[in-house]
Amino acid sequence: MTHRRFILGIALALALIATACGGGGSGEGGGKEGSKEAGLTILEATFAQEVSEDMEPINPTTSFTPEQTVNLLLTIKGRPKEGKVLARFYVRDQEIASASVNLAEANEGVIFSIGENTRVYFTLTPTEPLPVSPNYRAEVFLNGSPAGTYTFAVVPPPEAIPSRLIEATLAKGVKETPETYEPVEPTTTFAPDEAVYVVGVADLGKYSRLEVNWYVGGQLVEDATRSLTAQEDIPEAGFYFVFQPEEGWPAGEHQVVLLLNDEEVQRLTFTVR
Repeated sequence: MTHRRFILGIALALALIATACGGGGSGEGGGKEGSKEAGLTILEATFAQEVSEDMEPINPTTSFTPEQTVNLLLTIKGRPKEGKVLARFYVRDQEIASASVNLAEANEGVIFSIGENTRVYFTLTPTEPLPVSPNYRAEVFLNGSPAGTYTFAVVPPPEAIPSRLIEATLAKGVKETPETYEPVEPTTTFAPDEAVYVVGVADLGKYSRLEVNWYVGGQLVEDATRSLTAQEDIPEAGFYFVFQPEEGWPAGEHQVVLLLNDEEVQRLTFTVR
């Protein structure tokens, strides 16, 4: 079988460049009373692809493609004359953007009326495509106090091919061919001073991300994490990752875990003697 070779990147960590901004306005709202902190109450939180001029969500959804802007609309009970609303956006445990809205400015000159509420929105606008992952969230704070966590996902663009891991093999080396990578001396047993290679093939859809995590004695070695992101559809892409601790491998069992779009697709165990 002929595979297309994929040159992997060596970024140590997921690097995202994104900007967030917030806006405020008054509008009709309703619903069950939700998060309440420091005198402010969130009645409703909605993600949407766009926001209308009258602060209504357009195409509400919790799934966005990598290049889409993420809009989070919050309905605050009543028309508070003061207060601060802060939103922090995360993928996994990494903060990628934050923004805040001062309600005193948003509602300046507006007379409080029972039955009317305040609509606040935040936008997360990627300056480069966001990695595909189900593990995004927005954490909202009212006057500095946690008020709610709202999850969303970044999914492949509709034209992308489905991503899947085809195979992965542990080996003592790798051979580069014009089309792919081939494992050299496949094995699950290594010496303390040997590098461990994981060599494989995967279908990678546009903007999909393949990541490797190494566990030594059950502990994640964060500095060893590597990832690659496909900028186009790459069927049957050959790849490899390699790791060797500076101090050598301790004797015992260790693991290498492959994640595709932030979901585990294979866990390989090897022994060092």
